[in-house]
Amino acid sequence: MHDSFLEALARPEPVPGGGAAAAHGACVGLALLEKIVLVELRRSEIPSDSRWQDLLEEVRGSSSTLIRLRDEDGEAYVRFAQARTFGKGAEEILDLLKQAIESPMAIMKEAKRSLELVARAGKHCKGHLLSDLLVVCELLRAAVNGTHRIAQANLGVMGEPSLRSHYQNKLNQVQVESRELFQSVEGDILERAKFNKR
Repeated sequence: MHDSFLEALARPEPVPGGGAAAAHGACVGLALLEKIVLVELRRSEIPSDSRWQDLLEEVRGSSSTLIRLRDEDGEAYVRFAQARTFGKGAEEILDLLKQAIESPMAIMKEAKRSLELVARAGKHCKGHLLSDLLVVCELLRAAVNGTHRIAQANLGVMGEPSLRSHYQNKLNQVQVESRELFQSVEGDILERAKFNKR
């Protein structure tokens, strides 16, 4: 089976790049989360159990958002790089640089939001699915950390100190909140897994 995104990623071209790769990893995690939710829906004694049905819709929505952001990330970087190459005006270049920082940051935020969906699944899914949920956690963690790296690299060319500080604070806030949420969700899942072994 061919994966067109992976084939494009492997080509020696500027895009898709690291931000898109990180977002794609989050999409893989959400595909696994969707499988877990579908397994629970199939097992449910209540047809179209609203708890799992609602979660399924949210997982699919988050996945669609991440696919869109994955594609937008490369486009934002190309527009910025071309503006610099072709000597566009300083104001236009700055606007495009902001987009090249905000795009990976949007991926970070959506991956963090997706982790809240993992937490909901982790409270109610069967014990044998908890290890798969931990895999989802790791993929979402990698997406946040990876896109943080990309945003930091793009921020590195920001010449305006006050704006640079503004974006640095926003990036740091999302990363810290994400890290705390990861620890909480992972801890809860591991605690459930330990209890299920007893």
